[in-house]
Amino acid sequence: MRRVVLLLALAAQGLPRLNAAPDLHVAAGVLAADALRRPTAGISLLMARRSGIIAAPISRAFGFADAEGKVPVTPDTIFHIASVSKYIEAAVAVRLVEQGKLSLDEDITRYVPDAPTHGTRVTIRHLLTHTSGIYNFTSLPDAAANEALDRTHDEVLASIRSRPLDFAPGTSWRYSNTGFYLVGMAIEKVTGRPYAAYLRDSVFAPLQMDSASLCDVHRQVPGLALGHVIGGGKLAPPPPMTWTLPFAAGSVCATTRDLLRWETALDQGRFISPAHVQEMRLPTVLADGTRIDYGLGTRLGSLQGHAVVGHTGSGGGFNTALEYFPNDQLTVVVLTNTDNHGAASLAGALARSAFELGPSNLTDSAVPDAEAAALTGVFESDDGAIESYRCGEKLCGKPPGAPQGRALRRQGPFWYAADADTEVRFQQNPRGSEWGFVYTGGLLVDAKRRVSPR
Repeated sequence: MRRVVLLLALAAQGLPRLNAAPDLHVAAGVLAADALRRPTAGISLLMARRSGIIAAPISRAFGFADAEGKVPVTPDTIFHIASVSKYIEAAVAVRLVEQGKLSLDEDITRYVPDAPTHGTRVTIRHLLTHTSGIYNFTSLPDAAANEALDRTHDEVLASIRSRPLDFAPGTSWRYSNTGFYLVGMAIEKVTGRPYAAYLRDSVFAPLQMDSASLCDVHRQVPGLALGHVIGGGKLAPPPPMTWTLPFAAGSVCATTRDLLRWETALDQGRFISPAHVQEMRLPTVLADGTRIDYGLGTRLGSLQGHAVVGHTGSGGGFNTALEYFPNDQLTVVVLTNTDNHGAASLAGALARSAFELGPSNLTDSAVPDAEAAALTGVFESDDGAIESYRCGEKLCGKPPGAPQGRALRRQGPFWYAADADTEVRFQQNPRGSEWGFVYTGGLLVDAKRRVSPR
């Protein structure tokens, strides 16, 4: 499957103990060195804790902001954070709800009259939870070519206007950048300002997030890392990208330190009310009762018993993760400038080190016949389809049409591990829907719905 991944001292009374900071410095170095061998061009990571005997956050940088030019990453290096931008955008929308300028349960056409809803009622809440059914413009056949161009709002909406809804709003879940694009347009409508300017003046400046901005190739951003992809086992430049197409859904740039400022302000109720922070972190429940570990622009999950929220991002040669453990008041930020899907894995490994959990102890039990029969079939999402099938005493997964796949390690009933960092939890709803939920670093990274038996 596509994604198959600390202020720090003794905790205050009532909070779990965290590993000592010197140990975490060492652990961070070891884990980052392993990630660089993937290969990864550069890594900026930060671990911080709000409560306890406060020490300075651990902020470390490794590798290169520009691999070819040998420009090193520093803690001040700015990265495209990609879809971690959604985590910020959702809170911005909720803040406008608090101000009476938006309503989560209002039809998007009130704010964007030409939104491609095909006459169906689609709410802001549907858009922020990926339950709108509106087609994802980054799934278009020419999506990669579009990313190299500057596209206006009208052009983006026109590109999917003829595409029907994938499902009736609220009845299923499918990742859609279009939803967050439309919410960004709604924010511009009610504030009367371009989204970039509103973020700069009303969000980033008050929170002293000096490095953060909505950035693209038309703006000079000093200290911005270059993106990289892996080709033939080596680092290479990514395909051309202007960074205008992602818009509100993925075009924010920032340092790890400013993302810590964001998470701290959010969790302390200094940006939106604590009640609305909690609302952002509630799982989405579909019409048939299926629970999805995705709230309002927020991925949810748990890491070996520790609840975690946040978001991940990928694209344009970058891969990123922001994880916050609310019960432990621990923030982990990992920004990389290589699109190899390793940030969430590294964030999870850093958190396990902080909690002194050690590596995941994977089991590998035989798959009961009835369970194997229930799980065989094709599970599909915007990230692509996976076919699960019985292979000996195990359950295997592979892209449809591939000659062979890889075995999943059974951890318990309907619970499997792809590796030490990624697990799949299958759910069968009595009312009909069947899902495979993929978690990396504790966070939900994909929800695949079964579309056909094997």
